[in-house]
Amino acid sequence: YEVLHAELQMEVGRLWKRNLGRDDRCLSDHGKEARFPYLDEDVMAYLEALPLEEKCDMTRPLGEGDKLVLRKVARMVGVVECSSLVKRAIQFGSRIAKVSDKSRFGSSRKATGQKKIVADKGLDGANGNH
Repeated sequence: YEVLHAELQMEVGRLWKRNLGRDDRCLSDHGKEARFPYLDEDVMAYLEALPLEEKCDMTRPLGEGDKLVLRKVARMVGVVECSSLVKRAIQFGSRIAKVSDKSRFGSSRKATGQKKIVADKGLDGANGNH
């Protein structure tokens, strides 16, 4: 689990820069603002303090062994049916992240979440695409 732990730490560390920047641009383009209750500082601190084995059991299949805390909470609040579904981030399921990053930056790897959209001028006023 050491490699998984290192990967998760890296992902959490760049979440604000990489994923939330893209999500904020997409939502604000439609006049909406996101709420991320699972990113609350207390929730994040609690989850970070949990041993990795309490968050996932990689010996079990997808839909069972991953996201153990989220699945348990879902069952506790009565969302039993979907508590065993295989989870997939909406930006990957819909491929919006890849399309958005490629059209704005030329590739997914160049997207950092730092660019700003200027109305009718595109990214940082560079062109008419936004």
